Order: sequence, then structure tokens, then C-alpha cells
Amino acid sequence: MLWTKAEKLTKSGVQSGVLLPLTDVDTLVECSGVSYVGNIVTKNMTIKHQPQMSLHDPFVAPYDPALYIDQVGSEHICLLNKFPILTPHILICAKDYIPQTSVLRLVDFEAWMKGFSSADTLGFFNAGHDAGSSQMHLHMQLVKTPILLEDLILSGQLPFKHYLIQFEQLDAELLMQHYSAAMLQFDRYTTTLNQGYSECLPYNILLTQRWMLIVPRSTNRVGPVSGHGLGYSGRFLVSSQEQLCWLTEYGFLQFLTDCGYPLDA
Repeated sequence: MLWTKAEKLTKSGVQSGVLLPLTDVDTLVECSGVSYVGNIVTKNMTIKHQPQMSLHDPFVAPYDPALYIDQVGSEHICLLNKFPILTPHILICAKDYIPQTSVLRLVDFEAWMKGFSSADTLGFFNAGHDAGSSQMHLHMQLVKTPILLEDLILSGQLPFKHYLIQFEQLDAELLMQHYSAAMLQFDRYTTTLNQGYSECLPYNILLTQRWMLIVPRSTNRVGPVSGHGLGYSGRFLVSSQEQLCWLTEYGFLQFLTDCGYPLDA
């Protein structure tokens, strides 16, 4: 239901200019037998980072009708991302302001699960600036895309610290249980409060209908490139062909490792 409306709004939004896609062409890169996608961002990235955009919170009412999809439960709403990485690109947002760095709750996972309609749905979460988040109002994201690193993820061969749980079907209580275990394992909980909410150190989540991956983050930038949560699926956003060449030479997995923590750290 969410995706049906999202597809309709996306089509009209792109045509009218309400939506400003950040990518347009996928560049497939083979590196050490593994395929990655590099996206050179469009000029819309400059618009996204203009002060008036950065200071505006698009996740509080009144919502732009061109972006509003539906209410999700009692505490969340579903919106289109005005600056989609892929189209459609939907967001499950807390109705009231909650910091993006706060500890996720069971109700957040319950709402997020409503967006999983097919096997190619990928959810991702960026916990704070150092995990790739540009908007600090709590939101979980969803796109539909092949996951190029899925075989590597499920084989247990990732070279950086991570927490992986596989399951038969999505269950919010199971997700919450393993999320809490990962937060403890990686010492992500802090004693700091942000507007009354307990704050976490940075991390990313990738979520599908079959597995959840949690990666603790140490930094958002290695060399000239920033590390977005989608990178852990095998999709990288860069600002130029030169950056993509740098990333290819540096090594995609090495980049992801340096954004987080090596296994032996």
C-alpha cells in the first residue's frame, strides 16, 4: 500500500520538479571479484545542502502533500524523500521530534517493518552525522534495489566489526532484541541525553525481509569520500569521477572498514 502510493507520487514529483533525485546513472565497478555501484551525485546535492534546506525540518506537520504518503501507526508517518537516492525512496519518520541519535524503540521497528513489501526492499538507518545522516529528526529509510554485497554479508567474510542476524520473517520484537544486543556488544550506548532521549554513538543498520546487519561507525569521511549507510550494501555516493577512481584504487571494503572498525581492533 505504501509503495503503490509512493510510486504514483514519485512519478508526478519528478515530472513537476518537487523531487530532486541525487543520482541518475549507476556505474558498475568490479573490484577483486566483487561488484559495486558508484553514483556520481547530481547538482541537486548542492540544493540539499543549502542553508535553508539544512535548517528546515521536513518531517514535522504540516507535511508537503506532494511528499506525504500515509500515517504509520500512532507515532510515525511515511513520506517521500525529497532528495531520493533511488526512486521511489521512502522515509518512516517519527511524528514528534526525536533525535536521530536516540536509542531505537520497539515502536520504531514496528513502523519500519510496514515498508517491507517485497524481497528487494532494503531498509537502512544512519544513526547520526558520523553514520551519514544529514537530517537529525528520527527517520528510517527504504528503497528497492539489488544488494550487491549480500553474498559477502551472509558468508561472514566482512572485514570489519558487525552484527548479523538472519531470520525467516520480520518480527519487531526479535529485531529489538538483537538491536539491543548489538548496541551492548559495540558499546554504542552513552549516558548522554539529547532533549531527554538517551543518545547512542554512531552506527548503521541494513534491514531486509531475511536479515539485519548492524555496523558501528568511527567516522563519516575517509580521504575525500563520505560514508553513507547504503555503502554497506555495495552502493557508494561520490561527487565526481575522480572520487570514484580514488575509491576504486583505495578499495571499497577498505573504505568501509576505515569508516568503522577492523575485526582485530
